[in-house]
Amino acid sequence: MNSPDTIIYGIDSSYEPYEFVDEDGNAAGFNVELIRAISAELGKEVVILPDSWKNTRKALEQTGIVNVAAYFKSAERGSVVSFSQPISLVYYSIFSRSDKIPIEDLFTLAGKRVAIQEYTIVDDYFLQLAFLDTANIKRYSSEFEAIEAVIAGEADCAITSYMSTNYKMNLSDIDEIQSSSDPVFISEYSFVVNKKDSALLDSLNWGLRLVKASGEYDRIYQKWLLPEKSWWVQYKQYFILSLALILAGLALVLSYILMLKRQVRKKTLRIKQEVESRRGKEKELGESEFLRRKVESFSSVMIIEQNLNHKIIKAPKLFHSLLEYSDGELIDTTITELMEADFASSDLKLKTALLNCEFNFLDSEIEFITKSQRKVWMECSTSILFNDNRKPIGFLQFMLDVTPLKQSNLSLKDMNAELANFMYKTSHDVRGPIANILGLASIGKMTATNNDILQYFTLVEQSTQKLEHIFNDFKEVSFILNNEIRITTFDLKELICELLESIFFNKGKDIKMAKVKVQINLPSNFISTDKALLKKLIFHLVENAFEHNSYYDTSFTITVSKKSDQFYQLLFEDDGVGIPEEIHDKVFDVFFKGKRMDVNIGMGLYISKKVMNRLGGELKLRNSLPNQGTVIEALLPVKQLGPLIYN
Repeated sequence: MNSPDTIIYGIDSSYEPYEFVDEDGNAAGFNVELIRAISAELGKEVVILPDSWKNTRKALEQTGIVNVAAYFKSAERGSVVSFSQPISLVYYSIFSRSDKIPIEDLFTLAGKRVAIQEYTIVDDYFLQLAFLDTANIKRYSSEFEAIEAVIAGEADCAITSYMSTNYKMNLSDIDEIQSSSDPVFISEYSFVVNKKDSALLDSLNWGLRLVKASGEYDRIYQKWLLPEKSWWVQYKQYFILSLALILAGLALVLSYILMLKRQVRKKTLRIKQEVESRRGKEKELGESEFLRRKVESFSSVMIIEQNLNHKIIKAPKLFHSLLEYSDGELIDTTITELMEADFASSDLKLKTALLNCEFNFLDSEIEFITKSQRKVWMECSTSILFNDNRKPIGFLQFMLDVTPLKQSNLSLKDMNAELANFMYKTSHDVRGPIANILGLASIGKMTATNNDILQYFTLVEQSTQKLEHIFNDFKEVSFILNNEIRITTFDLKELICELLESIFFNKGKDIKMAKVKVQINLPSNFISTDKALLKKLIFHLVENAFEHNSYYDTSFTITVSKKSDQFYQLLFEDDGVGIPEEIHDKVFDVFFKGKRMDVNIGMGLYISKKVMNRLGGELKLRNSLPNQGTVIEALLPVKQLGPLIYN
């Protein structure tokens, strides 16, 4: 590639742990070590120039003293510099004094003095949106100066990157500062070059891919951005508590406590050594396993070179073997001739997009036809092949054989479709005979004069209704397992209340007389998931609770809260008859009804379990004792995959 032999990298001299100057005057940090690894892969020399962030930006954008730096990505900066592929994500949080009420979000910043680092993405953000009165924004040359301003009372809060601020707090043992519970915004961190240095940008992207493929990126990330906590940080609170207890007892038996203290110190040191030794071994094992998987994955990748006419120039022996050709037989063959027609057309369109400079590389899946007309599927990453003058001379395709996985997925898909079709048709075909039986039973009840015969018709009608219920549940299970997930955003409390009213109305009960409570412990009642599936889950759990208990005497509560960043927690609690411990592990089995043979058919909790599996969550019996009630917990993923549709 036609690019400079020397990378002159400008850094912020005080932005730990990403880039900074250590106590010995050496440049260090995640960005510094990563650019050195990329330079080594590219065979280039790298020079590190530390300065204030303000001067570093000027050196890149105005004077050209440096040709590479690390920026947070924004549209405004994109007009001045070109961004590489992201090297990490940076989370910004609001930091305030520990003795003050924490500031949770941007909407509560009005009227407050906000400290930020000048010339940063935070500065750009507020200038662009005019979110705050500029008189209330105090700018400092580094993030740590902004934090010190909050400690000194010069500012009410600071908006700085979560990682760098906590790194400095741990390093300097600062405990006067607290952060908001969640990041206020997230930004991509990338290497940047001047707009005119496109060749250098391509080199950086290529070097970054090589560093990631070798596993060096993961090692650097682990070292700087996921450091192991020291023993003191982990056990600080427990140590202080133990020391306080020891000092309290010192007045009573001083000699005994001194002896005990020496023993505790020896044991603590031994435990610390054992823990550190175990962590070191676990880390070595983890790195070895990660490297093994990387090597296996890399060794199975095939590189196929083609000219601009799509004729194969180079292809490995494995590629020839998979397509049932002898080594070298496919050279000068047009690669699209080896593909199924639709995939050949897609491959040509993809390469056209690359030649038009719309993308640096594109990923796809290609279906090849072997010499014996057998299908082979490959995952493919395609990029342009350039000469030394940056002129396109062909295409480079990295391919990985995924035929076994593809065949397994297709077989599983066919089996699921066949099962769903069978269940649907069965329930549909049986509906007619069931309706006829119910009609005849109804006529029989109206015309029968003998009480025994009338009773027989009643039993036939009840059994047929139960059979109808079974086929309806089969149809519902088929819907759950095979219907496409459709993510919408809706009011959860409104959905729950409508379901409760519907269940009570269908049973001829007055919900106003029931002991039902709904608690939504979330910032908003709106959540995003598949509304139809969640509705089925709540319906069956509520119906199951009241079918086994009294509609009016049972206290029933639905509580929704945030279990973690990944899951919502839905608790369904009642104080009813409970479930014996010996059958706890069977309650989610199909057709299991426990001792209540008169209640439905035992499909409600089974269907609920299938719903949570489909949504990627978990459903479990959290607690239940006879005559003390039952608690069922549902963990629903916070972030669902799919298009968001508001309704």
